[in-house]
Amino acid sequence: MNYQDQERFFQGSRIWGGSLALAFVLLGVATRRTTGGRWSTAQTLIYLMVDVAVATLIYYTPDYLHLSVAPERKPRWETKIRWRIIGAVFLLGMLLASSNGGRVFVLLAVAWLGAANWLAAKKVPSRYRSTFLWSSDLALLFASLIRAGSASAAIALLLLAAAAHMAIVRREGPPLRWAIVAFSTGLIVLFFAAAPFSRTALLTSLAAFFVATAGTTWLVHRAQAQNERNVAAAMAELIEFTGYTADHIRHLWATSNQQLAANWEQAQPSEEDPAQMAEWYRQNSELYLFAISAYNLEYKRIRSNMKVLRLARGATLDYGAGNGEILLELARRGHRVAYYDVDGVTMRFARHRAERQGLSIDFFHSKDALAAAANGRGFDTIFSFDVLEHLPDLPGELNFLSSMLRPGGIFVFDVPAGSTRAHPMHLNHDLNVLSFMGKKGLADQRGLMLRLPLRKEEKFVFRAAGDLSTRSAG
Repeated sequence: MNYQDQERFFQGSRIWGGSLALAFVLLGVATRRTTGGRWSTAQTLIYLMVDVAVATLIYYTPDYLHLSVAPERKPRWETKIRWRIIGAVFLLGMLLASSNGGRVFVLLAVAWLGAANWLAAKKVPSRYRSTFLWSSDLALLFASLIRAGSASAAIALLLLAAAAHMAIVRREGPPLRWAIVAFSTGLIVLFFAAAPFSRTALLTSLAAFFVATAGTTWLVHRAQAQNERNVAAAMAELIEFTGYTADHIRHLWATSNQQLAANWEQAQPSEEDPAQMAEWYRQNSELYLFAISAYNLEYKRIRSNMKVLRLARGATLDYGAGNGEILLELARRGHRVAYYDVDGVTMRFARHRAERQGLSIDFFHSKDALAAAANGRGFDTIFSFDVLEHLPDLPGELNFLSSMLRPGGIFVFDVPAGSTRAHPMHLNHDLNVLSFMGKKGLADQRGLMLRLPLRKEEKFVFRAAGDLSTRSAG
């Protein structure tokens, strides 16, 4: 994967997404300023909050959902987001309702949305889900606009834009056709709401709805095109290396993690026998080849790798390097790089990729050989991701890796918290990493986001003591 190309794509996404989100917010403000009727302060504040929330939704979701080879991600996201929206509808509706009749309508609307969300998730076939949810949203919004006041009608039109956005994002395949359907049917609801609005307010509402549908269509198209390029590049390498068909590779992308979990449960290698565990990983390294490949095509992994690449300085070791994704990019940028992992299919694939691209990478599968190579030179940067949770002696691994850091070197790694149903091969380590590394004289270099206690992953950044000027530049 070319991470410079990914960076350009994400920069474009920020520019396009930010511009569209800003346009939507400004058009929402213009609608509020030109809408007639009496508005309370609370109604104005709620309207502006919804306006910003819908703009944020437009800005954020397309890249996250479309840079992926996991088709189940969209329905999962949609169901989760809709439950949150249902909760917001309940709270905002109760705040805006001025009579018992209004409160009853809010409860009925919440029940309608909840039932539709449950049916879509449990009963409606996937190919009909977007149409079903869009139709149920339109029916509710249409009903809510009957005799609605100006504030309620304006908020309903913002929710119409949110519903159109979600329908376009969720739909499989090219987005244009469904965007035309969503925009044309949404116009019926929009013009039905004309009564409480001035002509100017109606035009700004129409413009905001157009920004939501057309802007979402463009963002989805860009993300889909980028994902197709990423998938095509990954697929070409795997076909050349394995000789498998594209369909078989897609099947392995989808099932390799489940097969790894099943194989671990069946084999039950002993944590007390490192050789037995290493042999299990060698035997299953082809499944890891495809699990890692699919993971590297995911939005969050791409963004994470881009951040990690910015941390690298000088000579770099990736401990448990898998398919070699990070090291290949660093080698292209001129770093001296070293690969360490079990001697299996993933290592052979990484070698193949390096040879095809004419990149120089030092490969190791023995700790003794790695330590000997590092003796006297060491590393300016050491990475270890999705690895240490698989190894039984976490303190020993941290000691070994820290010993190869140069003065002022950076050590970046993660230790996910124990075994899960999806990843039973993750071991449960009872170690206070911050205290352990602090006693070794390494300084915690995590930024604010990595320090937040609610983060699920345990990612650490430490700096070895010493003069940074002694670190090599190459």
